[in-house]
Amino acid sequence: MAGLGLGPADFELFEIDDPGQRAAALEAVLQPKLQAIGAQCLGGLSRLSGRPLHTHQARPAPRRGHAPGEVLVVFADTPRGWRGVPYLGVAMTRAHLHARIGVRGESARRVAMAEALRRESANLARKGKPFRKLRQFAGWDHEELPELAPAHSASFWLELAEGLAIGGPGLDVGVVFGAEEARSLGVGDLLGVFRDLAPLYKVLSAAAERVIDPSA
Repeated sequence: MAGLGLGPADFELFEIDDPGQRAAALEAVLQPKLQAIGAQCLGGLSRLSGRPLHTHQARPAPRRGHAPGEVLVVFADTPRGWRGVPYLGVAMTRAHLHARIGVRGESARRVAMAEALRRESANLARKGKPFRKLRQFAGWDHEELPELAPAHSASFWLELAEGLAIGGPGLDVGVVFGAEEARSLGVGDLLGVFRDLAPLYKVLSAAAERVIDPSA
């Protein structure tokens, strides 16, 4: 199995102190690598999700004096953009590679997704093993990892649903691999994680597609 092509030098780019220099290095070096990984994953992710997905570069909004803390490529079922709809994402941070599911940005679809998540909270809590390494990243500062989520509890899923309320932080959960572990990962390993997380994505995407968003 071929590796993803990530090594220590890639993660070390996050150690660049100057915000502008770090942003430029991440854009020039890591963003193309994640785009290439995304291209390798796209077919498998489309099969897992049961719908054709499109790849998007998820560039963070520039913040004066703040260096970027992650590089992210996302997959969504619309070619027009990924904001306000459920997405699958592959991210790199200072010490980890992430497989994530999220919803960022406002949209009329968030209400329906929140309702679906509340409705399915007990079923998701019973999934057990697929979500045992899940972490919640909404509001994360890209430093110390969040603790493992209590995904066995319906209350956790109800809390995620609250985050999808209009004006809320959205949803951002996932599984991480350490930088050393990421060196030996292949596309099949990433797809295996997304296979575990697929039940959550399907709940969100099924709810989102039933809503016509006037802003779309």
